[in-house]
Amino acid sequence: MRKPMQTGLIVAAILAVLTVTEYLFATHIDDDLVRFLGITASAVGKAGLIVYYFMHIYRLWRPQEAH
Repeated sequence: MRKPMQTGLIVAAILAVLTVTEYLFATHIDDDLVRFLGITASAVGKAGLIVYYFMHIYRLWRPQEAH
C-alpha cells in the first residue's frame, strides 16, 4: 500500500502530464475534431482523478466505519 503523500505526488504528476497534453492538442493540432476529442479526453481524465483522489468520492460507496 502506498503512502498518501506518494499517491498525491503520483496523481499530481499525472495531472501535469494531462495538462501538457491538453496544451499540445490546443496548439499543435489543426483538425478541429481531433483537437476537441483530445482536449475533452484529457479534461475528463483530470476531472476523474481530482474527484476520486482529492475529493474522496470513493468513500461514498464504502460501508460506514464504527466509531
